[in-house]
Amino acid sequence: MIALGNLGGFTSGALIMAVGGYLPTYVQGAMGRSVLSAGLVLGASSMSWAVASFAAGRLMVRTSYRLVAVIGGLSLVAGSLLLVALEPARTLAWAATGSFVIGIGMGFCNTAFIVSIQASVEWTERGVATSSYMFMRIVGQSVGAAVFGAVLNLGLHLHAPEAGDLVNRVLNPGLRHGLGTAELAQLSEAIASSLHLVYILAALAAMVTLVLACALPAALSPTRPHEGSELCGS
Repeated sequence: MIALGNLGGFTSGALIMAVGGYLPTYVQGAMGRSVLSAGLVLGASSMSWAVASFAAGRLMVRTSYRLVAVIGGLSLVAGSLLLVALEPARTLAWAATGSFVIGIGMGFCNTAFIVSIQASVEWTERGVATSSYMFMRIVGQSVGAAVFGAVLNLGLHLHAPEAGDLVNRVLNPGLRHGLGTAELAQLSEAIASSLHLVYILAALAAMVTLVLACALPAALSPTRPHEGSELCGS
């Protein structure tokens, strides 16, 4: 249980960086929207994450850790695929929906993984078990930021090798208007193409998280810890 939960924390932590770290870049750089629009898109995941965590806790008591985690894993996959299909010509609603669905997945997955870890150890070990999960999620976020950032920079280098600091001007609404139409179109396309690869990797991380969720014992829940432990032992 601890291994599955920690691995799930790692992969979901990496995935959330694709949203929190790079979705605003897509909205501002590829879609040409304002900072406020990027914030609203990003806020959709924060809102759904909070609501989903509450719903996951209630559902977990009545069902099992695995069902809650699987729902979260499916939501992560669905949200990631929405971002994979994101294009500069699409509306903000599309980007916000992808962010919203991923937030649901994070709420369900994180609640299921962390509570299942806590329930699998003695009371005196719950602090260590909880901190191990939080550590793995932070490591996942760090790895995700590094890998996704490398993919973005490599894509920009391949699609617009002479862009240099112009990318920062594209992300700044005040400086963006000073660029030529052809130059702006090239840079926006380079950002969109590079981040498309980032979201493909994010979708793979979501699929791995779903596989880990499916590996949880079917009968284990907060109200049936002993039955679930026996199934794990068998």
